[in-house]
Amino acid sequence: MRTGAFVRPVGVPEDLTAALAPVAWLWAGLGRASTGAWLAKNVRRELVQLRTFVGDAEGVAERRLAERLKRRLDRQRTPVQDLTAWLIRRGLPQNNGCWSTLCDDGIRIDSGGTCPSCDCLIGDRRGLRQIVATEVAAQHPHVAAGEWRGVYEDALRAKFDYQSAMDAMRRERAAERQVAFHAAIEEQKAQLAEEEVRRAARPCEDCGRAEAAGLCPVCSLRRSTKALVDQAVDIAVAVRADVDDPQAVGMLTAQVAEDTWAFVRGAGAPDGADDPVCRAFAEKDLATKLLEQRRQRALQRLRESGPAEMEAAHVRRMTLHGMFPTDKNRERAEEAAARARERVAQDLLREFLGDLARARAAAVPRKRPPAWSERCPDLAARPLDEDTVVDGAGAVRV
Repeated sequence: MRTGAFVRPVGVPEDLTAALAPVAWLWAGLGRASTGAWLAKNVRRELVQLRTFVGDAEGVAERRLAERLKRRLDRQRTPVQDLTAWLIRRGLPQNNGCWSTLCDDGIRIDSGGTCPSCDCLIGDRRGLRQIVATEVAAQHPHVAAGEWRGVYEDALRAKFDYQSAMDAMRRERAAERQVAFHAAIEEQKAQLAEEEVRRAARPCEDCGRAEAAGLCPVCSLRRSTKALVDQAVDIAVAVRADVDDPQAVGMLTAQVAEDTWAFVRGAGAPDGADDPVCRAFAEKDLATKLLEQRRQRALQRLRESGPAEMEAAHVRRMTLHGMFPTDKNRERAEEAAARARERVAQDLLREFLGDLARARAAAVPRKRPPAWSERCPDLAARPLDEDTVVDGAGAVRV
């Protein structure tokens, strides 16, 4: 007598007990532990997807999945013969009843309430039935009561087919636009890649080094250093020069620039390295520090100027007005005066730099524009008398 071997029932994994509660009594009939492990992996993957909608709060995603399984078991109304196939095809996948990514069988995944988008679709379908019924009643006023239902169903089917065709056409056009959009993006990416290759192959504009993308690292650092040195020179000249004397401004600018460049170019590369990039970087670093040092010195000098002291005294007096002369109030007034002094110093420095820029622009000789007789010699040779008239088309007739 042959007897079958005892097969131990497959248990629901502990971390999926809440999510698989509606089908826990079916899980034991899987028969193989490997099948249970494979199904558990799919369930966990669906829980990860649900957490993107409901968040990582403990137990929320499991509760939403259990509600989905119970809802679909109740709607099936027939026993589940194969749990594996039922879960993969019907139980686990999200079933969007509308366009919303949060819809699942007409239920919102995030809130668990009714999906408003599905309600809109239901309302549209009810409105469509009402419209078709009104049209049938208007077009067939004398149809018999027994035949009215058939006429209404035919008209409703035709209207629904028409709307379905229009929706399919809209989706097709939207898909074509999406394909064209992605094609344009890919084409633009290819153009940018080609432009990047061409740009990388360009020689340096300053030194001519090949394949430097238009500017090699050394020249790029030198340009940055020049911009920093120019700003440092402007600050030194702005607080010392008489902008009403263009010749003095030019001489002082040349002298300060020469001294500044001599100081910056005296910077040595770190660790005594003779690499041009290291030397250029060291010069830029020194120029940055020099610019900040000159700016702070200029601001300190302007903080001690007459306008800054006057503004600080005014702010101190207005802050203490109507207040008791306590140490705390005096400290508060001094802080306000210091802020006012700093504000005036910043404004004065900007004003001096602006005056310097305008003085330099005024010192540049401007080329006299040619006279109209030089620009239009053919018209200049014509006599302007009473016989010269202009017709409606704008042409000159003599």
